[in-house]
Amino acid sequence: MVMHFKRVMISGEAIVVSFDMCSSTDMFEDLVLRGNTSHYRDLVAKDLKHHLAAAQSSVLFDPYKFTGDGWILLFPSDTSGAALLEFLKGLCQFYRQIFKTRLRPHLGSLPKLVGLTFGLEKGRIEKMTIFQQHEYVGRAITVACRLQSAVKSTTKNPVDKALVSGSLFEDYFRSIGVRAGSKTVPLRNIRDGRAFRSKLINLAVK
Repeated sequence: MVMHFKRVMISGEAIVVSFDMCSSTDMFEDLVLRGNTSHYRDLVAKDLKHHLAAAQSSVLFDPYKFTGDGWILLFPSDTSGAALLEFLKGLCQFYRQIFKTRLRPHLGSLPKLVGLTFGLEKGRIEKMTIFQQHEYVGRAITVACRLQSAVKSTTKNPVDKALVSGSLFEDYFRSIGVRAGSKTVPLRNIRDGRAFRSKLINLAVK
């Protein structure tokens, strides 16, 4: 059964989730050399897309933007921490499974890192239309993307890890008992590069 995205217009306060695939450049280059790039395309354009579309039946979010090796997703601010955590863990588990069947058999060598990294922030966003496409602007989008990029600098094993702002952790995850390590990271063009307080969460399903 083919699942289709539902665009959900979100304005005001929102939770921004930015995620991407570890080692995506290495994997794509490997597939290019072998003439098998269709497998990468199918993973992102079919497998991941259909998983996200199916997830919309359980938790409301807008699949805002595809970034080449991941997505920026927008959730209403009243999304529960438990629902958000379940979605993130489910996405990690799905990616591990689909990697084994879709990409691994066609790679010349197994990449060192296989999994996803995430950045999460909450804040006000504003919607607009550019070239007949729904777009958003907001500090939270920038911060979430910066946090996602910073995951690798905070841990030796960034696979299935999420770096979230301290305030988002307090609002959504502390009350449900999520364990996390405190991290301070400089984020480019955020607070003049001063240390940004965040929490590192392990989303790997045991």
